[in-house]
Amino acid sequence: MDKWPSSNLLDLLIEIMSIKEKWLSAWCIKPVGGALVRQEPEYILLALMGSPLKKIMLCSSEKEIFSVEEQVMVQHSVIINNMIEDGSYNHEESKIPLDCVDSKTLKKVIDYCTHHTHHHNDNQEDLEAWDAQFLNVDSNGLYDLLMAANYLEIRNLLDLIYGTIKNMIKGKKIDEIRRIFNIKDHGFTPEEEEQNRKEYPHFY
Repeated sequence: MDKWPSSNLLDLLIEIMSIKEKWLSAWCIKPVGGALVRQEPEYILLALMGSPLKKIMLCSSEKEIFSVEEQVMVQHSVIINNMIEDGSYNHEESKIPLDCVDSKTLKKVIDYCTHHTHHHNDNQEDLEAWDAQFLNVDSNGLYDLLMAANYLEIRNLLDLIYGTIKNMIKGKKIDEIRRIFNIKDHGFTPEEEEQNRKEYPHFY
């Protein structure tokens, strides 16, 4: 099944090609070993004391429940961080429904957040090798991860995916890119296609 939005392909390419480092904000401290990490004092203290860490329950679109360390997701997902901080999540009773994220994709997202939480002090080369293997998926899998990272506002994962897509399409023409992402119907009328060729000749 084709998942990439064909009619917005040029807009996507333009955004990716012009993307800059824009994700650093007051919410995160700074990049550490390739990840944006925010360690809470409570989290560090619990870990040192050997106390059980708080868990949250994430529910995929297929109603599968995933139990995850709270701080793993809080450090990386703006959405989940906000839910914890504003008290809308009840640790005793609640699960967080993620109706836009299937189980396979959610598991990978959790793997990414967990790895970058517990291995943020690894050397840059090891982290980059792990990230490259993590994104060794087909175009539909990459699209699912992109949508999940955007939905959960996992900014460092979004940057990683954007960078991967940028490298995949660098120096390639529109027809080659359509083959990479299995886009069979570009969604443009002949007139629109001709106009695109005039406005964006470097993509053709």
